[in-house]
Amino acid sequence: MVKKMLFKQFWMIALLMAISHGAFSQHEHYLATRIKPGDICYLDGGGQERFIGYRDWDNANPPGEVVGVVFFTYYGVRPPATEGEKAWYGWMISLEESGECAWAPTTSICYNTCVAQYAVEGIYTQWNPNHVQKLNALADTCGWQNTYRILEYIYTGNGMVLSDDTSPVLRYVFAEKNGVTDFSVKPAMHKKSWYLPSLGQLRMVYDEIGAVNMALAACGGTLLTESASWYSSTELDNSSNSVWAISGNGVCPYSNYAKKQIARNVRAVRSF
Repeated sequence: MVKKMLFKQFWMIALLMAISHGAFSQHEHYLATRIKPGDICYLDGGGQERFIGYRDWDNANPPGEVVGVVFFTYYGVRPPATEGEKAWYGWMISLEESGECAWAPTTSICYNTCVAQYAVEGIYTQWNPNHVQKLNALADTCGWQNTYRILEYIYTGNGMVLSDDTSPVLRYVFAEKNGVTDFSVKPAMHKKSWYLPSLGQLRMVYDEIGAVNMALAACGGTLLTESASWYSSTELDNSSNSVWAISGNGVCPYSNYAKKQIARNVRAVRSF
């Protein structure tokens, strides 16, 4: 009986040690690889993306070329995968922004652009025809999919090309951030493409504006100012000529503006 009890206790202790060691290893990896809002993404000498806190960035002797500034992260597997090694994923914001421009200066794409209206990044969802009020609009985090669908609408739905006459906000993103020079064909979108953020993503930027601005200041980017407003890719509803935007003044953090008449800035975002 004593031997059985000792044997049972031995295996219980061994099991607890194994569990404890596994949890510690996972926790250690979580901390060692942590990426957080305010971190700066840069390319090292081998062209690999690395992340560093803005407090550790040396602008006089930078470790590499700056890519962007992180504003949201999560630790897990990239959806829709259910298995795989856990890692840090998230979104970063560009160092620079456009001048003020209209979302769509003509009526040609002011209606029915069919953007995803409260989707989740990385998970495909059908376009939702329900009207998007503020809370629902703020739940739209799928700027990549929105941008893709706007391109589809311009090129496939209407046989036009992306230009300052169709969508200057998108043309800025693809010309200035993705390096596209030929717009006679629809620009390709891939995992590391910059895109027009959704309202939910812009809200996350606003929530981390302090850390983001500290990072932008550290690496020489253009700060997000209280006097500016930035366009999103989220429409007001399914047949609207209005689109959601966010302001940096903290008084009116989000509102809807006519695509044709109102000019706002564009700040591109990218997934990592």
